[in-house]
Amino acid sequence: MNQTPTPVKNMPRRSTIFIKKSLQLRYMILIILSVLCGLAIMTFELTATLSDLFDTYPVLIQPIYDEFIPIAAGFFYKIAIYLLFVVVISAFLSHKMAGPVYRFEQVCKAVAKGDFSQRVHLRKGDQFIELQNDFNAMMDRVEEEINKSKK
Repeated sequence: MNQTPTPVKNMPRRSTIFIKKSLQLRYMILIILSVLCGLAIMTFELTATLSDLFDTYPVLIQPIYDEFIPIAAGFFYKIAIYLLFVVVISAFLSHKMAGPVYRFEQVCKAVAKGDFSQRVHLRKGDQFIELQNDFNAMMDRVEEEINKSKK
């Protein structure tokens, strides 16, 4: 009894980015930390390579080494912009995860209070669409069984 959910008309758009702050912040921190680890590895490799080059060819590399401070400043500005971009993207991605989780929580609370007519309706593009379909099919079956037992 795998049903496709009926599209919900006029589904409200979430106007807030942080729906479940603790969940979203954990996702964001994981994403940002992984990017920072990648940047640290890249920086270590770059400095090790430049150090080897300077040791091997000091005369050729000296002009580059003399300009290192302005180059490094520009590099750090670009890294700051890149990290800001990562924060915005991670907020968007965490929103796509936390919104459906929040919706499932609300429906489960209503079902726990005895309202077995509740169904989960996620927005197009949200995560957990398959879980939504399975949950709604399960609730259809539960509601059928309740109706059978009342007869």
